[in-house]
Amino acid sequence: MTERDQWPDPVRRVKDTMDMHAVAGGFGYVAFNLTDGRPYTGTYPSRGAARRNAEKSTMDHLLIIEVQPDGMTYREASAVLQYERTLISMGHRSPDSLETEENSALLSMPRTKQDRRRMARQLVSGKPLMPEGLPYGNLPSFLRKVS
Repeated sequence: MTERDQWPDPVRRVKDTMDMHAVAGGFGYVAFNLTDGRPYTGTYPSRGAARRNAEKSTMDHLLIIEVQPDGMTYREASAVLQYERTLISMGHRSPDSLETEENSALLSMPRTKQDRRRMARQLVSGKPLMPEGLPYGNLPSFLRKVS
């Protein structure tokens, strides 16, 4: 039994799609059906654009992931699916309505404890955490005080 055989179909579909985009040198965001992991066509410059285009063909809940240059592991694919499913079961979704092209990555699955706390504050407040016009991302170097 291979490692691939140990994972459910949605995880395999997400991983395969993300790996394909990485090998092809793709960039941007990809939308997936949250239930079965099937991707919707194309990559988009932001989470919001990916959601808008995918919602033209479905009313299902979506998982939106940024293409990474090194692809994705099975554990990562499983984690992002579980993260978004947990948000949906709690009555939330990744808040891409708060994004701009500059801060799109901040709304991806949080990877550190600090990122998880920041995402929770943003979900609870329902508004951006940074002042309008300040570009920011999920990397610590982008978190800076505004003078």
